[in-house]
Amino acid sequence: MAVYSVHLQGEGASGVAEAAFIRESFAWDAFLTGPFWLLRRQLWLAAALWIAAFFALVIFSGLGVLSLAASWTIVLLLQILFGLEANRLLERKLVRHGYHLVEVIAAPALDQAEFAFFRHFEAPAPLEPRATRTGTGSRQDVLGVFPDPGPRR
Repeated sequence: MAVYSVHLQGEGASGVAEAAFIRESFAWDAFLTGPFWLLRRQLWLAAALWIAAFFALVIFSGLGVLSLAASWTIVLLLQILFGLEANRLLERKLVRHGYHLVEVIAAPALDQAEFAFFRHFEAPAPLEPRATRTGTGSRQDVLGVFPDPGPRR
């Protein structure tokens, strides 16, 4: 069973259409693709830092400061850390764009988590029809600022 955090922009049902669901787990796609994952999600600063760290490791390895095995170990450990924290980066991006956490849902798949969340925001039941009045209208019968139709006095 997976856990999803639900983020909305705005208050109440107005921001439900733009709800963001983020799975709270290890991000395998971020672990495997690194900076491409960051660029695809427009996390420019994090992508620049990742690329700078990679080039620093290449330079240190080329200068003999780090052995090739140490460089690959550091890259692997950084990628594991990145896979663990990638979804936190997405949540921080959402916060910067005005989203806030509204719910945490446990569901086997994303579509079931969406269903569980959106069923709270179903359309309200239609209003019961009012009983109509019989008889003639008076000056007291007003709907908003418009009186009932009838002759002017």
